Amino acid sequence: MEPSTPACPFCGGASRFALTARDRNRESTDARFSYERCVQCGTLFMRDVPDDLAPFYAGEYHRFTPDGAAEWEGNETLRAVETARVAMLAEHALSSPGGRLIDIGAGPGAFAAAAKHAGYEVSAIEMDERSCDYMERRLGVRAIRSDEPIAALAELPPARVISMWHVLEHLRDPAAMLATAADRLEAGGVLAIGVPNPGSLQFRLLRARWAHLDAPRHLCFVPAPAMIERARELGLRPLYATSEDLFSRLCALHGWIYALRPRPARGDARPVTVRAAQAVTKALVPLERRELRGPALTLLFIRDRAG
Repeated sequence: MEPSTPACPFCGGASRFALTARDRNRESTDARFSYERCVQCGTLFMRDVPDDLAPFYAGEYHRFTPDGAAEWEGNETLRAVETARVAMLAEHALSSPGGRLIDIGAGPGAFAAAAKHAGYEVSAIEMDERSCDYMERRLGVRAIRSDEPIAALAELPPARVISMWHVLEHLRDPAAMLATAADRLEAGGVLAIGVPNPGSLQFRLLRARWAHLDAPRHLCFVPAPAMIERARELGLRPLYATSEDLFSRLCALHGWIYALRPRPARGDARPVTVRAAQAVTKALVPLERRELRGPALTLLFIRDRAG
């Protein structure tokens, strides 16, 4: 008798084995983790999620400098990513900034800070205690500490913007999060989502060596068509989709640097490795521009006003 296949956590469909992977990124364990691919919606997901994921996030998952500042504050590139995300809302979705914005999985608050600076009234949901304290104390952002983001979001009043920058892939039930986010949007409100792209060229080439697989912290990878279809069912209209934004371009280089290293968790990459990764990244740009083939997806949806 063949073993049963697990149901897809996004659509409930049947699945088949896709690959096994280990924790190359952090070497938090020697275990190997199996991923399945949904035959219905194409979602890639971890078959047997560990009961306790906390040990795999231990250490400096969110980085701070010795003087207590978040690392992103001194990194011009990281700040540019968040500024570009705020600008994207204005360009493709909202005529002007302002109103309530809820940032889920905010980390130490890089996007929350950029959104606040643009004029939004920001609340952040984050599980890391140090990050929450940092946002409250240094950024003046309301931070809700919770390792149950779906429940925390459900308790908040409706918002003009809800953002989830690379959060869904960490959740056991991404479909429930998407539904809760849709419910918590104001009429005319925008949902902004960033996720690793399981339809990317980089994943197809690298498979278990793909840095953005990040086993076992990344549990579920929903492809763009499935995300868009579910959003429509929830009353959200797609506005914009890209895999060519600044963050995705950074992910492309990062992914090749990691893939070319035998032990990416140990120390910095050698200059020759970085140069090789830069060359590969540049060569693949024309192919990644076709049909959302970049390593990271950014999606915007709007809840249309009644009538």
